[in-house]
Amino acid sequence: GVADVEGFAVRTSRGAREVSAVYECEDTETALVLRLAPTHPLRVPDVECTRRVGVSEARWRKWHRTISTLLHAQNGSLLDALSLWREHVDALFKGAEECPICYVIVHGTTRQLPSLACKTCNNKFHSACLYKWFQSSQKSTCPLCQSPFT
Repeated sequence: GVADVEGFAVRTSRGAREVSAVYECEDTETALVLRLAPTHPLRVPDVECTRRVGVSEARWRKWHRTISTLLHAQNGSLLDALSLWREHVDALFKGAEECPICYVIVHGTTRQLPSLACKTCNNKFHSACLYKWFQSSQKSTCPLCQSPFT
């Protein structure tokens, strides 16, 4: 079965015994898979993030821990786990602004969000974009306000 709402799709596969969810942001996707054991519901599902666009390893580990705790210790349902994951991703991308250098939220190569902020104008940049800017301009100033970038 398939459910799709506002860039969030959930698919089930009886044969593979898994439920997968995909969250789309711009032209990229972040995906989660819940793999069901043959003894489900006696054994909780395995949780795996198959695509982690814009999500750091450390952040994913925290999310994995909270989702696993929900399933293991709080008797949460698969729907509860998917909802919790979506809330995490929504919160991450909510308010995330595009990088003023490349004009996208999720960097095409590094798959990261803009995270390096100018201390003067507070604009956030992808580290890869800022590095290119520093190299091409031959100065270490903010691309927008021209203040020294520290």
